[in-house]
Order: sequence, then C-alpha cells, then structure tokens
Amino acid sequence: MHTAWFITLLLPYVADLCSADLSPQANCTSCLPNPIATTYPNNVTGTINATTSVILVPLSYAQSLLPSRFANSILTNAYTRFNISPTLYPLVVESVIDHDIRFNNFPVLSDFSSFRTTLPFIDLLGDGYSTFRYTGFIYLPPSNPIAINGSQGYGYTVLSGFFDPPDAPYKFTRNGRARRFSVFEQSSNSTPSTSHHGPPASRLAGSTLFRTKTSSQPPIPLSFYRNITNQIMFGNNSQVCDRMISFWNTSITTGAYEPQAVVGDVLLSPPL
Repeated sequence: MHTAWFITLLLPYVADLCSADLSPQANCTSCLPNPIATTYPNNVTGTINATTSVILVPLSYAQSLLPSRFANSILTNAYTRFNISPTLYPLVVESVIDHDIRFNNFPVLSDFSSFRTTLPFIDLLGDGYSTFRYTGFIYLPPSNPIAINGSQGYGYTVLSGFFDPPDAPYKFTRNGRARRFSVFEQSSNSTPSTSHHGPPASRLAGSTLFRTKTSSQPPIPLSFYRNITNQIMFGNNSQVCDRMISFWNTSITTGAYEPQAVVGDVLLSPPL
C-alpha cells in the first residue's frame, strides 16, 4: 500500500485506431459526451474519465522497473522543475474508462476500463530532452478484443482484468466519504479473492481509494499532469509508439468539470 497524490480527470483525446467495433456500447452513464468528435472528424477521438495517481518512489526502485536498456534513461532534470527531488521518481498509476470513442463522428469502439502503471520522463530517443512514458503491463477487460489487440500492438503486456465498478472510473464507499476503483486478475494460477467485489478464483491486482484534498494547493502542480498525459507512450516494442493527445481546454475540462485534486492510497500487486 502506497500513499499517493491523485487528480481526477475528464479529458478528450485524439488517438489511433486499427479496427472498429461492429456494435459499440456506451456503458459509462456518468461520463460526458465526446466534445471534439466534429472538430477532428478524420481522427479517432474520445474522452477519458480517470484518476491519475503519483507515487514518489526512490529513483533506484523506478530504474529496477524499467527494461535494463532504459534503466539509466530517466531525465530527472525534466521533473525536478515540478518540485520533485532528484533522488525520487514520480511513478504514475492510472485507472481509466475510455468513453464515446468516435471516427467521422460515428461510434467505433465500446467503452472500456483499464488500469496500469506508467513511468514518464524516459529519454527514448537519447537526445537528452524528449520525454516518453513507458508502460509494461496494462489490465483490460477480456470482453474488448479490439482494445486488447491495439495495446499489444504498442508492445504492452495485456493482462485480463475484471473491474469494480465495471463501467465507471470509481464509486463511493458505503459511508460516502471516499471513492474507490479496483481491478481483479483471473487466471488458473490466481489465489481466490477474499473480497466480495471480485469474481470467483480471482486476486486483487490493484486498487485506488481516495478522498477530496482539503487544502487548495496540491503538492504536485497541475502542469505536471498536463505534461505526463501528453508524453508519447511506448511499451516493450520501443519501435512503435502510442501518441495520444490530451486536451485540457474544452467544455469538459473547465468549470464544474475541471480536474480535482484528491489524496489517498494505492495498492499494487505484481507485476505492476
């Protein structure tokens, strides 16, 4: 269990898509419609409703999570400007639901949840300046083969995940004071879950539990989150990258829908 600083986000994005769903389902009733589908009709667009957690870990530990060829490629000078010590590293945990994914303003993919850890500020190009995000493992629902195939194409190792709640980025705890999101892994080698929230013969792979932050100034500035959510992502195949552009200046990122600072706990099980 790690204490982390979080931010809850609702962002529209532009991304790539290799194939389409014949009958896409919009299951997230709490998610807002895609506001940029008509602005970028020739691109795949959608929204993400997400909780992005930052865990400050020792730099040496972060290096151990990377493939050996990238262990010494962390650009510490790129994140120390966000008031983070160079001896620490901002490990990022994301619980996300993708919603209203469109191309030519037509729905092309059903809503789906995901859960992953990412390591930002990686010098993939070796130029000492350009920053990328590495993702080794990602949990996705087995019911969405298009999302699975697309993630595998970027070199991510996809693990079969069962999400609670299944069609929302989080739900309130029974006392209404906090919000949580969990993912369970099911396989023949799984230790059965002792939680009633998970399916039979599953284990808790990861969870977030968070509450609204009382002070107005988060310890990690909003500019940090803008930076990392727009870093190009790559996986174990470093020759292929996932360039998803996140927009922070739309109708669903301002006013009542602006990002909210929260604080809480993150639980991660191997291999995350």
